[in-house]
Amino acid sequence: MKKLSIYFAGTIQKGHEIAESRWTEQDFAVLQEKLRPHTLLCLNPALRTDDLSDEVSVFGRDMTQVLIADLVFIDARHRRGLGVGAEMMWAKFHAKPVIILAPEETHYRKTNVEMLGTHITEYVHPFVRSLGDALVSSLEEGAAWILRWISGECGMVKDLTTIYDAMRHYQHTQYNHDHPMQELVESCDFLKKTFKDIPSLLP
Repeated sequence: MKKLSIYFAGTIQKGHEIAESRWTEQDFAVLQEKLRPHTLLCLNPALRTDDLSDEVSVFGRDMTQVLIADLVFIDARHRRGLGVGAEMMWAKFHAKPVIILAPEETHYRKTNVEMLGTHITEYVHPFVRSLGDALVSSLEEGAAWILRWISGECGMVKDLTTIYDAMRHYQHTQYNHDHPMQELVESCDFLKKTFKDIPSLLP
């Protein structure tokens, strides 16, 4: 049995916004029940008494909570803002497991999507696909993954290497087909040199 600290990234409703899905006490209760006998410690950016007009402190608090968490659980049931993407990247910088709650046929996960003239049969947002260690459709599915992770059954957690590998993958498989990118890189000596040097800069 262990105490399991989870950072719950999602949305915090502002006064002008229409209410949509967000983490609730019922969500936390469901997870706690499914994670027994482990104890859930909720790192919740919506539960706070600090001065929200101090933007630097607000940012610092959220980054601190991601840093001290065992895992990060993303509520991606609806479209999210800048903060969630930054929290995902910060988690990967520190090799924290990221679980993404995105049921099928929601904003970040759809079938039969048209994007820039390309038909995608099974679409998952590229940042969700590449930065998430687990893509789940329900709280129960997320809890099951966490229990497997605790038991060491989930393999390696994604980290910065994942990002570097994605850049290499693009260079090796798609750059030659990406004519706007090629034209841009070739138009500037600095861009050309920087792009050429990328493989040597990556671990």
